[in-house]
Amino acid sequence: MRNNLLDSTIYDIVSAYPATREIFIQNGFAPFAEDRVLRQWGSLLKLRTALQAKRIQESWFLSLLQDVVGRAGQSGKISPNRLCERLHLLALLPCPLKVPIETELTEVIERMEANRGNPLQVCIESNADHSIKFLDYVKFFTEPDELPDIILLTGFHFLLRSFVERFVETGIFTAVPNQAVNMRITGSELVDPDGHFSVIAANALVMVADRRRLGQTPVPKRWGDLLKPEYAGKVVIRGHRETFCDIVQLNYYKDYGPEGLAKLAAAVRYGLHPAEMVKALTSRSAKVPPVHVMPYFFARTLADNPHLELVWPEEGALAYPILVLVKREKMKELQELTEFLTGPRVARICAAASFPAVHPEGDWAVPPGGRLKWLGWDFVKKHDIETLIDRLNTDFLRSRQAGEREGGKR
Repeated sequence: MRNNLLDSTIYDIVSAYPATREIFIQNGFAPFAEDRVLRQWGSLLKLRTALQAKRIQESWFLSLLQDVVGRAGQSGKISPNRLCERLHLLALLPCPLKVPIETELTEVIERMEANRGNPLQVCIESNADHSIKFLDYVKFFTEPDELPDIILLTGFHFLLRSFVERFVETGIFTAVPNQAVNMRITGSELVDPDGHFSVIAANALVMVADRRRLGQTPVPKRWGDLLKPEYAGKVVIRGHRETFCDIVQLNYYKDYGPEGLAKLAAAVRYGLHPAEMVKALTSRSAKVPPVHVMPYFFARTLADNPHLELVWPEEGALAYPILVLVKREKMKELQELTEFLTGPRVARICAAASFPAVHPEGDWAVPPGGRLKWLGWDFVKKHDIETLIDRLNTDFLRSRQAGEREGGKR
């Protein structure tokens, strides 16, 4: 029974032995109390993977399951491969894109389901609001059936070396072929030259400067300006507790090295969610730092404030791509869905929400003369990106703490 349980999904285990659900809920898997979460996420997540990600000892957890099954007198049989419950599409999107893409997608899904004769399982959630932190499990996946057929997301989680070596370089996942590309983006190097990943748009980070709060300090024009002494303690970037924006740290490390990252740490007063930045900049508080680094979408909501200046840095807005990956064996079956995701309708949605789109029919959404500044595929693929992100954040925190100690001595 041991291996049978470890290689089964949480959904299959709970379906066969309902009494085990409480064990999951009480030991680190509380979201599975919700039926929708159990169906969508539990049907993907194998017990072995879940325990590894949570660092829970297998033998201990198995004994809990076996004990509750025995006491409940349940004699169910695990029936794997409930194909109707597997996710066909997982989309983890920036907040401004979730609702419009979900709305447009409904029509496509309904048409495909009518033609197929069976349902498509689709999960679309915002990056800031998903019940299961699915991305925390990515590096522990070992089998293709643990993953959705199509993945759409922003960020680096599916660029981790372990995932790329296991699922991308082996050809299990691939880019959508023959994708139309706007030639205006060639300078940003967003398109993957190896054809492993499809890019549909980019999330672009810019600066918003409050001229009143800056006083005699000039409005920064380049990313490098923030490393100057006059900006010490005057910058806010995305951050929560002890985790700060990875794309900002990676770019400063690439361009200015460890010394530049330390100077950035001195410039950053604290971290906020972009929505909190907007609220802070429109407040009357004198304690709000004058320079905020935020997504272009949020920056544009501040356009009517005369004392605020949206700065598209000379080097380009820091960009990270919105990616699509598809299982090669599912490409034909889900062709209509992949063509929708990489096509003009989604491109127009992205552009309207200030996410520069790759498809030629999507508005580029970049100001005249503006550029995008992407790390580059060579940089991302050359590095163990997860390890590098963790190390840079640790160094960033250490520099901030050292600066706080120095400030306390003055």
